[in-house]
Amino acid sequence: MPQPAPHPPSPPVLLNYVYCDRPDSFANAVHFLRSAPYLILDCEGKDLGRSGGSVTLICVGTPFAEYIFLFDVLSPYITRNDVQGLLDLFQNKGLLKVVWDGRMDFLEIWSTYGVALRGVLDLQIAEVMSRYQVRGEEDDGRLLRLQQSLRIPPSKMWHDRYDYLHAVVGLQRCWKECGYAEDCGKDPEIMHMHKALGSSMWAFRPLTEQLLQYAARDILLIGVLYPHFIRSGWIPMDPPNFSSLLTQCQRYVSAHVEQGKSTETDIFKPSCIIPLDVLTEPSGPKYLCFACNRALSETAFETKKDLNSAAYKSVTKGFMRSTRCRLCFALACKKNAKVDQAWVST
Repeated sequence: MPQPAPHPPSPPVLLNYVYCDRPDSFANAVHFLRSAPYLILDCEGKDLGRSGGSVTLICVGTPFAEYIFLFDVLSPYITRNDVQGLLDLFQNKGLLKVVWDGRMDFLEIWSTYGVALRGVLDLQIAEVMSRYQVRGEEDDGRLLRLQQSLRIPPSKMWHDRYDYLHAVVGLQRCWKECGYAEDCGKDPEIMHMHKALGSSMWAFRPLTEQLLQYAARDILLIGVLYPHFIRSGWIPMDPPNFSSLLTQCQRYVSAHVEQGKSTETDIFKPSCIIPLDVLTEPSGPKYLCFACNRALSETAFETKKDLNSAAYKSVTKGFMRSTRCRLCFALACKKNAKVDQAWVST
């Protein structure tokens, strides 16, 4: 098992960044970023990925967060043409973009600009894959993580029902678990504001220095964790396995396009559980989940024998599948919602 990295020296109180809110600063920053070997990407905004939400600040860093650019797309001086150079970098599959849980970033950029992020390495997926590929975590560990994330009593954690489901961890928790000092992570005051007041603060101008520092800090955390993951063997560097990881990451960040933006009260909105058909390549026919509106492979649904079918004794016939995918059923259980689980013949 990889050993945690030693605590890094405390960073300076204030991070250096370039705030871009004019056409010339946008153009100069994009010109500089074109020569970077890879980019670190994170977005801030009001209710990202939710109905009525919007991205207001696009944060981009160079390797190790040596340079950090904060692009204010809400600036009255900025037009779509000014943002286009940045969007060209985002859809360039040959330029790696390192993110942490890029699902809402993808959804907002897609819904706002009609541009799909390509060439994405999501460290949240890399962390999950490393659990059993590198760290030797077995299925009991997966189920324990699920039980803690979903807050479902262990007595209700039936193995078959929760097959293919994996819980993720947040950026701050991963930072701490990797051995880095907690006080070097996210600003706890801003995290508390997010929890208590929501994210509308990102839509007001001018942004406070504390908010800008918070945005820049996320780039720094991702910039430090990426080489840490490589040193720990959590990211495979051989071309076939690295390419496979990128494919998983692309499925992850784009998983909610079919589902679209959700409301805050939607119990089936994106969650702390990886969407189905992300870690494994979906195969065979796809079926629509009546809850999340995603077209998914048959393994994403719970199945059972149809005892009323004349073919129920057959090995391959006489089965039924649920109309809600495994994940949506789990999310309904988490919210103690009444689950009207219908079944249809396969």
